[in-house]
Amino acid sequence: MKKMWYKPALAALVLGLCAACSDDDGNTTTPPGEGDGGEPGVVEPGTGTKTAGMYVLNTGNWGGNDATIQYFNLENLSISGDLFGPANGAGLGDLGQDLCLYGSKLYATVSGSSKLEVMDRNCKVIKTLHVTTDDGQTPAEPRYMTACGGNVYFTAYDGTVSRLDTASLEITGKVAVGDHPEALTNANGKLYVNISGYGTGATVAVVDVASFTKTKDIAVKLNPYTQCFTGDDGYVYTVSNGNYAGSPGMSEDQYVYGTLQRIDPATDTVEDVCRATFAANHGDKMYVLYSEYYLPETKRAFVLDLKTGEETDFLNLGDFSSPNAIGVNPSTGDVYVADTPYGVNSTVRVYDAQGKLKNTFEAGYSTSKFVFINE
Repeated sequence: MKKMWYKPALAALVLGLCAACSDDDGNTTTPPGEGDGGEPGVVEPGTGTKTAGMYVLNTGNWGGNDATIQYFNLENLSISGDLFGPANGAGLGDLGQDLCLYGSKLYATVSGSSKLEVMDRNCKVIKTLHVTTDDGQTPAEPRYMTACGGNVYFTAYDGTVSRLDTASLEITGKVAVGDHPEALTNANGKLYVNISGYGTGATVAVVDVASFTKTKDIAVKLNPYTQCFTGDDGYVYTVSNGNYAGSPGMSEDQYVYGTLQRIDPATDTVEDVCRATFAANHGDKMYVLYSEYYLPETKRAFVLDLKTGEETDFLNLGDFSSPNAIGVNPSTGDVYVADTPYGVNSTVRVYDAQGKLKNTFEAGYSTSKFVFINE
C-alpha cells in the first residue's frame, strides 16, 4: 500500500499480473517497436494471437518521481529505455502503481502523484486525469485498474471505484466500496474489489456493472491487497496477505497466512485454494510465489494444477534477492519473474513452463508489472 505499512509485503514478494486490462475497446493501433533503448518504433500488427511484445512497468522509488515504462521486444529479446519521458518531455511520476492496455490505449495509475495517464501505445499522453477526493483538491491516490464494456475502472484511497469512459475520457461515475480498496477485476457483470482496510480489512466488495452500485461484501481472509483477477476458468481469484505471520510478539495461534482464494462469480461463494503471496494464471495452471516475511522457511515457488490440486516446485526462490513481479506470456507459457534488489535496477529472468531458465535482462527500478501485447 503506502508509507510504512507495506514494507513487509515488499520485502517478501510482490506480483505484477500480466493481463488484468488487456480486453479490446474496439480500436486497434500498432504497438511500439524495436526496443533498442531509444525512441520507440512502430511495427505492423499481425492477424493471429502471437504475443508481439511486452510493456514493463517500473514503480520507481517511493517519493522519487522516477516511475518508468519500457517495452520488451519478444522477437529480438531487447528492451527499450523509458518510453514515457522521451515521448512527453517529463517523467511518469511518483510510484507507478498499475498499467492497463485496453484496445488502442494504455492507462497508468501513478499513486504518489495521484493521477491517471491515458496514452497511445507509444506512451504519448492523450490526457492526464488528476485524481482527487470530492473537494477537487485532496489527492485520492489511484491504485489498480480493470476494464470492460468500453470503460476502465480504478480504485482510489478515498474508498471509491471510478468509471472512466474510454471514448470521451471523462469520469462518468464513482461508487463508494470501502476502506482502502486495492486490486479489482470484472466477471459475470460484476466488479470484485479487494477491501484492504489498510491491513485490517477482510472483504471483497461486489459492484453491479450495469447500475454501478455496490451490492454486497464477501467475507475473505484478512488483508486482501494486490491480487484480484479473473482466471482462465472464469473464477475470481484473490490473495489475502494475512497478518504477516511470525511478526515479533505474535504467537503461532494468531498467525493468518497469505492465502489464494477462489470466488465463484455465479454464486459469490468462496473457497481456499492454497497458501500464496501472489499468483499468475495460465490455462489450468497457477504459478504461485509464497513467502511469509518473518517465516523464511515458507519461501517457495510452485505450479498448482487447478484441475488436480497437485503442486509442483517450479524454481528456487533462494536464487532471488527480492522477487517483485511475475507474468506469463499467454502464447508461449514462458514465465517472467523480476528480481528487484534494493538500490539497483531490476533483473528479469525468463523461464519456460517447466522452470528452465531461458533468458535474463535488465529492466528499470522496482519492476512491478508485465503487460503482454498480442498481434
